[in-house]
Amino acid sequence: MKRILFVLVVLSLVLSACGSSSKSAFPTGKFVDTNNDQGGFIFNEDGTWEAYNGIYTLAKGTYSATDTTYTEETSNSDCPKMTFAYTFDGANLTFQLTEESRSDPCDGRKAAFDNKTYVLQQ
Repeated sequence: MKRILFVLVVLSLVLSACGSSSKSAFPTGKFVDTNNDQGGFIFNEDGTWEAYNGIYTLAKGTYSATDTTYTEETSNSDCPKMTFAYTFDGANLTFQLTEESRSDPCDGRKAAFDNKTYVLQQ
């Protein structure tokens, strides 16, 4: 009986550790471009995003993330799924190009993630 209990405890610890390692620390909320206080991104908890400038929505789509990689899919059919590196310090969300995204055919998206920082507003 003790052995079965021990195995169940160990198994539950292993499974909970595996589950927590797959969670992303990617932040959600409204982020403002440090170079354009009217523009930025909104990242929602449901994995959707939108890019905005003032009252206008420029683009939208879905995203997923790991601890250092942000993967975006856009509603723009001309833009393929793309990955970018990111860091978040609690207020500043900074993106960097990856080897893949250096050849992103969507110039606007590439510019929006090329060493760009966005500040969390809400």
